[in-house]
Amino acid sequence: MCGIISTFYPDNVQAPSVENLKNGLEASLEIIKYRGPDSRGIYMSPDARVGLGHVRLSIIDLETGQQPLSDEEDLIHCVVAGEIYDHDRIRAEMQSQGYSFKSKSDSELVVQLYKRDGFNCLSHLRGEFVFILYDVKRRLQFVARDRFGIKPLYYTVSNGCIMFGSEIKTFMGLGWKAEWDLDSIVQNGIFGDDRTVFKGVKKLPPGHFAVCQASGSMQTQAYWDYTFPSPAAPPPATLDTMISTVRDRLVEAVSLRMRADVPWAVYLSGGIDSSAVAGIATQLLREKNPDAKLTTFTLAYTEDPTTDETPLAARTAAHIGADMITVPATEAALVGMFEESIWHSELPGSTFHGAGKLLLSKAVRDAGYKVALSGEGSDESFGGYPWFPLDYLREADPAAASLGLPLPSEAERRALAQGFSAATRMPDLPSNAQSLHKSDGPRSLINVSSHLFLAPVSAPLSVPAFSAESIARFGQPNPVRCVEEAIDARVRQNSIEGKWHSLNASLYVVSKTFLTNLILNINGDLNDMAQSIESRPAFLDHHFVEYVNSLPPSLKIRPIQEKESGRWNLAEKWILREAVKPFVTEEMYLRKKAPFNPPPSRRTAGTTDLLPLQVHLKARITQESVERIGFINWPFVQAQLSGYLEAPMYPPGGMIDPRARLLMTVLSYIVLQERFQVPSYGG
Repeated sequence: MCGIISTFYPDNVQAPSVENLKNGLEASLEIIKYRGPDSRGIYMSPDARVGLGHVRLSIIDLETGQQPLSDEEDLIHCVVAGEIYDHDRIRAEMQSQGYSFKSKSDSELVVQLYKRDGFNCLSHLRGEFVFILYDVKRRLQFVARDRFGIKPLYYTVSNGCIMFGSEIKTFMGLGWKAEWDLDSIVQNGIFGDDRTVFKGVKKLPPGHFAVCQASGSMQTQAYWDYTFPSPAAPPPATLDTMISTVRDRLVEAVSLRMRADVPWAVYLSGGIDSSAVAGIATQLLREKNPDAKLTTFTLAYTEDPTTDETPLAARTAAHIGADMITVPATEAALVGMFEESIWHSELPGSTFHGAGKLLLSKAVRDAGYKVALSGEGSDESFGGYPWFPLDYLREADPAAASLGLPLPSEAERRALAQGFSAATRMPDLPSNAQSLHKSDGPRSLINVSSHLFLAPVSAPLSVPAFSAESIARFGQPNPVRCVEEAIDARVRQNSIEGKWHSLNASLYVVSKTFLTNLILNINGDLNDMAQSIESRPAFLDHHFVEYVNSLPPSLKIRPIQEKESGRWNLAEKWILREAVKPFVTEEMYLRKKAPFNPPPSRRTAGTTDLLPLQVHLKARITQESVERIGFINWPFVQAQLSGYLEAPMYPPGGMIDPRARLLMTVLSYIVLQERFQVPSYGG
């Protein structure tokens, strides 16, 4: 999987000495050595204007896959992190065309494809990857990130030097000094757009590349994006063919991700996504060896049976004959990992998801594995989250109607939407946020509701949590507007004009925010690679996703009418369930999605003893530590802390007391300030 860093000094900037550049690159790589404990390497141009660094986690071509990579003339130099699938086929094709390779590494494809196709090389790359390439003759740097943002890549300019890195902390080794980006923090750019908590540090967006010229210019450009058909476009095939094609393409995606020269395992929860990956992988293994067994890893919430999915995962493991390893996730264990997960995630956290992933990936590493297949990314393609039904119900689905599927009338859709609104209503939403029709009032820049649910939840710091000076300078927090303004204008227009079905527009918004900026960071790369584990999300294969995007919305969220009562119900991820039915248990096929939240424990009845999270927050959140941040309102935080310590609440579904979530966010800024040595805002 690996980690990468680069420096690029334009002509109008004084370059360092070769020795200072080397020392800076080495210091940066040392900070992220956990991403690549097997080897490291650097490339420096003779004039020290360009530096590339790489730490390697050996997965493919263990003997000769060291980086940086170069071509036979030493005119192209490159560092790559991630995995590129189907590389054997492309390599053979290129060798027949006269291109030569120095290794068997999948990463070397980038060098040779660039020589052949230039910037268009990206169209051939399938997988999760980031790379930084330097073209000596053209004196340009070419940088790219995979289509979904599975692999992180950040950039900044420090003292005129353009830097890219797998993690923000790599910049510290090169002399970068962190400062708070308070506008991003207040308006939640961390979730809604390509900003971070640090001034001048941005994420290269998924599906984008950047070109840095010696003149100092830098441009970014999209090379891939989600597309959806018009609501009236005919379906791509018959219903049975669409089900079988989803199945075949998912099997292919899993098969490609099973390729490794080291042992691999599967992350298994109690949901259909990871269960399908495990079931498919088992069948593929047994086609070659009937006695083959998977090893699966599952977080066990031992203190809360209502949210513990271990029994479900155990039945799946037994069904496929897998060896299952459970990883206890007590509140004490999660609290013990929380601060470390903030350091690795490089963003504030208000749940235990990152800490849980650290626990899980550590167990995988300790058991001797380097790779884990995961089920991430399915909900964002198939409409699996509870906020999607309203956007599905907002519009008719003529594509599904053309298949002869029974669908609710407009009046029935409105009744369903009203029922959904009553069951899922959240506070502080605009009065028309959950309405069914555009005519019910404007929804600003995009005609969906998903971000109206997600954006406020992703920003636990409410107005009173910020200092009065912060609000006066940057205005009232408006995380919804931040999301809407960051969405591509083409997508906003397609949504408003009805060129995309509302469900598809909603899937787009959630994929560009929730998936990329939270799920894939916290539940994906950053907390996996902290333990030197490469995670491979099979559902985020762009060939697979492009096909799923072409399907009628009613095959993702399928309306099913009860024969006796005539009542309509919505089955989420319907076509996925049908496609993976041969690989999962009947229980899993029928099970509705449930939140997968690592929960806190509860006080023993009749006691007032503080629980591990309370103990930790009480010790770490002090007036001194909060006021040092520079933009947090201590009296408000103090009141929240006192209330939470005295009378904690236990929301259902493994959710955390809202006051605790706010306090965990405040603690996150304390941790980030300490670890990144951030000066007080305004200090």
